[in-house]
Amino acid sequence: MDTRQRTTWGSRFRFLMRAIGLTGVAATAVGGMLAAATLPAVDFGSWAGLKPIPDLLRAAGNGDHGELAKVGAWVLACGVAAVALALAVEALGGLLLGVGRRTAAGTSATAGVVAAVALLVVVNVYSFTHYGRYDCTRDRRFTLKPELAAELGKLRANAPTTIVVLQKHRMFGTLSDERDSYTKGAEEKVTEKVRDLVDQFREFGPQFHVAVLDTEAFGYKDQRDALTADAPELKAAIEAAPENSILFHANKRVQRLSFNEFMQLDKTASREADGGRANLVLLPQGTDTFARRILAVQERRPKVAVCVVHEWLTTVATEGQEEYSLSGLKKALTDQGFDVVDIVLKKNWTDSTKELEPAAYSLQENKLERLEGDADAAREALQGATDDVKVLGAVKKATEEAQKRPWRDRADFYTQLDRGTRQREWTELIAAFRKWAVGGRPVTEESEAEFRTVMLAGLKAQTTRAEEQVKEAEKDQKEAEAKLKAAYSDERSFQDRRLPDVKAKLTRLLADVDLLVVPRYTVVNVTIGRSLPPSFHTMDKRQVEAVKEFMKAGKPVLACLGPVSTATGPQADAMDGFEKLLRERGFELGRETVVFDGERKAFAAARAGVMLSGGAAEIPPLVLADAPPADSKLAANPISATLRLTGRTAEQSLDLRLRAPRPIYLAPGWQDKVPFASEFLFTAPGAWNEEKPFVTTDRSGRVTYIPRYEPTPADDAKRNTRFEERKTAFPVGVAIESTIPAVWVSEDYEAQQVAAILSPLDRTATFGLAQAADRTDRTRQRTVVFGSGHVFSGPRLEPPQERLLLHSVNWLTGREDRLPKPATADAPEWHYPRVAMSDRDRTLWRFGTAFGLPLVAAYAGLLAMMRRRMR
Repeated sequence: MDTRQRTTWGSRFRFLMRAIGLTGVAATAVGGMLAAATLPAVDFGSWAGLKPIPDLLRAAGNGDHGELAKVGAWVLACGVAAVALALAVEALGGLLLGVGRRTAAGTSATAGVVAAVALLVVVNVYSFTHYGRYDCTRDRRFTLKPELAAELGKLRANAPTTIVVLQKHRMFGTLSDERDSYTKGAEEKVTEKVRDLVDQFREFGPQFHVAVLDTEAFGYKDQRDALTADAPELKAAIEAAPENSILFHANKRVQRLSFNEFMQLDKTASREADGGRANLVLLPQGTDTFARRILAVQERRPKVAVCVVHEWLTTVATEGQEEYSLSGLKKALTDQGFDVVDIVLKKNWTDSTKELEPAAYSLQENKLERLEGDADAAREALQGATDDVKVLGAVKKATEEAQKRPWRDRADFYTQLDRGTRQREWTELIAAFRKWAVGGRPVTEESEAEFRTVMLAGLKAQTTRAEEQVKEAEKDQKEAEAKLKAAYSDERSFQDRRLPDVKAKLTRLLADVDLLVVPRYTVVNVTIGRSLPPSFHTMDKRQVEAVKEFMKAGKPVLACLGPVSTATGPQADAMDGFEKLLRERGFELGRETVVFDGERKAFAAARAGVMLSGGAAEIPPLVLADAPPADSKLAANPISATLRLTGRTAEQSLDLRLRAPRPIYLAPGWQDKVPFASEFLFTAPGAWNEEKPFVTTDRSGRVTYIPRYEPTPADDAKRNTRFEERKTAFPVGVAIESTIPAVWVSEDYEAQQVAAILSPLDRTATFGLAQAADRTDRTRQRTVVFGSGHVFSGPRLEPPQERLLLHSVNWLTGREDRLPKPATADAPEWHYPRVAMSDRDRTLWRFGTAFGLPLVAAYAGLLAMMRRRMR
């Protein structure tokens, strides 16, 4: 029996209308896309925005798009008409069909289907705002901490946060450019993890937007420009990012988080994983770090102040003196989210007849003084040029009047005129005329007229030149006064100049500073005698008091102190009050310079009268302190631990070489006050400490002294002390975190200390000293001291220098979340899940899959064939 329906003219008509409607839908879509490509922005959300579309289409047809706009308009119009016609026919057919008795059941079924679809839509819409989220992992890895969730929930929906995952294909910034399968896998996995983490944030509302930018992808610049069209600060941060980064942007503020600060790649562990078969190993740095960076978008950037004694030593490089500057330090810190300012501590460097005066002024203040000097010089230049024009005008007028006199009287006139003018050129003309007139040449009317013609021509040229100088001086004065006016707009710099008290002024400059850096650029290279006198860097008592108040407030200090030893021995006046503060904080500062065995070659050459270049001597790299043994009460030094982990991450050692360092020790008895090993950076073994590290010569150039290793004699007072000359590994980097000395805050303690010193055997005095210290309320403070004043100098820091600086500064300012952390029980290593199998198990699985699966398939096929035969 043929169950197919009979084809009638009615069914043919319905098929035709439906085909026309379907074609109309396609035409409407195509026409709409063509119209959108040729029209300007149209508001499709309101009827008022749709009404001008016909006019816009007509205008577009006459514009640059030409025929494309016309075709789009006709296709769109025809498509809409076809859809309208098909809908009208379907509605009429449905109405006629619905009035029949036989279709009542079908109508009811249709209504039920429509109701079910509507219910499904309503349920889905409701579920978007009323849902539950369940974390079924054992370690709750997809659940934020309650306190973080509460803080993220307070973020305003009207101030959304844009999270940019920026792939620059550089995992380690300046440390390494190497790119391999590990870095590629880490980039992909970190991007995936960021997306997963942001999905957890979506429950707080639609205030998070994630964008992934790949600098090697096609259309990267267009994507970046579209994302940052209204956010120039975000574009600047994207361009300045030195490595793969996650950027957080909100309210015109940007925070940056490197990939390694979110999940750190451990290349060494990756190569050694799975019994040497390798695997990707990532060290999670905690979701807290990520979430807190979002919350910290609006926080103030930490401020670092650099205190030096001369503008050449600031973070602004002076042309020709870049090696003395700290411009590389400023760039490294600025890229990591710090603000860096300079404070200059001394004046009168330009006047050698006066002593250097203690001061405290910013570079902005110095710029203000320089601009005032430029403005005064411009005014004087303008006044001088104006006077020249006036004098030349008077001379010209007098000369014209002299022409009316008899020619024999004019020689006297020139002589009298010479007495009334100070113009050098005019005086030379008069002298020339006098010589010409007295030289035996007869003075006639014609010769005098000839000379007058030459003189007037010279006078005219001088006047023209003087008028041009006036115009240039007026222009220079306007520019100088405009710059000075702009500088006066900085009220703080203007007010700071009026503070005569050095301590009050320095205290004011340090009021909003989070970290103080004190570099003292002294000995740089002992083989060529390159150094600055250590006494240049000494602080005045008032400046030391201001720094002491800064430290008493618990604020950190980074001191980079070069050696104080000179050709004649240690410079006693260089060990000032600031060094005394550091001694009270537990640092013991050596008075010598560390000299390496590799530099003896240059010293031997000096004995022969040959001076080698500074790079001829090979300097061994510095050595990081080993981690304390497992049974030690001390924790690992936070800076050395992070530097070691960074080396594992990039799979390279931090080869930091430092010439002419100064030994820096932790004072005896202080290690018990610090929870970690304080001495963390050492020279290589084999160096010795030298009080006179330079080759000296007499006036004739004959070498009189060459540094060499000579052990301290047994009867010398320095014997068996840290100051004795010896060969060993010297500490050149020490970090401390402890309470400030009690003597800084308690006069009672100071009195008890004096009593204990005067009565060393009196237990009562000693007990009173301890009680006074316990009663004193003291803040904790962090300090790091390096035994080199040039460790961070220069226009660009090498990767090891940069990492040492950043890890030290981040630890000092309490930004431990930016320091790399090893895996822990709460944040274990992540690696690709792989089953650990022995060689035997691997062989069994290989043969099982090769032969077992085909056998299983054959067995299932036979069973199916046997079942069919049973029918």
